[in-house]
Amino acid sequence: MTVATPLAPGITFTRISTDHAKVRALVGAFWFVPVAVILIIAAVAWSSLLWLIISLAAVLVLILSVTAVKVRAVYYTGYHETDEELLVCRGIMFRRLDVVPYGRMQEVKVEDGPLLRGYGLASITMETASATADAKIPGVPRAEADRLRRRLTELGTTKMEGL
Repeated sequence: MTVATPLAPGITFTRISTDHAKVRALVGAFWFVPVAVILIIAAVAWSSLLWLIISLAAVLVLILSVTAVKVRAVYYTGYHETDEELLVCRGIMFRRLDVVPYGRMQEVKVEDGPLLRGYGLASITMETASATADAKIPGVPRAEADRLRRRLTELGTTKMEGL
């Protein structure tokens, strides 16, 4: 599975796992269900308070919209390894391309939570010498995350020796 972005034409990015879309949908449902229950209770108990019902409905629409964009954004998130740097692209409406030089990399973290672990996924966070050049790759299969961590750490050490 690959991703192409107009920010880096000609480069084919490896797409993150589509199971990450399920994780994002579950997180959206985590916020949607309680607000929907409160909306139903408010509609039954305080039907005279129309502003309350409209406000809660607006919050529900906002949660659904944000969740839909976040789920769809998974299909536009990817990474590409070159000899000198790691490229990370993401975003639908606001596209972003992060370029992380291996020689500037200081720390590579692999993290997972209960939802990510349930789908066999992990997130990789790369910290660099620059505070603005950090990058994150969410939703990578665990085995690939471990391989990337080893490779990035090795390349970071090798490239940094030349400085």
